[in-house]
Amino acid sequence: MADAEKKEVQAYFDRVAGDFDSIYSGRKSGFARWLDRVFRRDMYDRMRLTLEECSAPELKSILDIGTGSGRFCLPLAPGKERVVGLDFSPAMIELARKHAREQGVADKCRFEVGDFLQARFDEPFDAIMAIGLFDYIREPLVFLKRMKDSVRKKVVATWPTVWTWRAPVRWLRLKLQGCPVYFFTPAQIRKHYADAGFAVTRLERVGKIYFVVAAPAVP
Repeated sequence: MADAEKKEVQAYFDRVAGDFDSIYSGRKSGFARWLDRVFRRDMYDRMRLTLEECSAPELKSILDIGTGSGRFCLPLAPGKERVVGLDFSPAMIELARKHAREQGVADKCRFEVGDFLQARFDEPFDAIMAIGLFDYIREPLVFLKRMKDSVRKKVVATWPTVWTWRAPVRWLRLKLQGCPVYFFTPAQIRKHYADAGFAVTRLERVGKIYFVVAAPAVP
């Protein structure tokens, strides 16, 4: 991701941190919650599927790239040895740390402001989550190659689909707010994973996104 785009995405999520988090907290009017259930159902489905994939007891350590307000890390924390959430939006990380304290898992979750491509880890993680990350990545292969070096067992990620009515609407909405967004086909997704050294074990469409699970390919 170019520095200019990184700043645009960071600025966008710093602005909308509270509103974005409310999608998961439910702290909205009844009508707004109904709209979310109808038009953002895939966001709730992706959370359920991700937690199912990452809750296995053999996955002791989890890295969440683009963690946002930490909503995917918090329910996993009690059963893990190490959970790290990384995001380059300070406003999002502030919310994540607040939620961790409120839920009593601050000692199990570490949330850091940072860039995954520049971050350094003592050892690989058993699993990596990248939910909503590739929406804002022009060149996914660079990130996937770094993930390959940072994971032992699986990567769980979502990718926005191209051919939906929501794609042009979302592109225009974010364009007007100065935030880039990208969309992908299944063929493109599979090629990116293969080029990075992953074997895709699950790729399914969930609403207007693709839910993908991949493991490091066996030589």
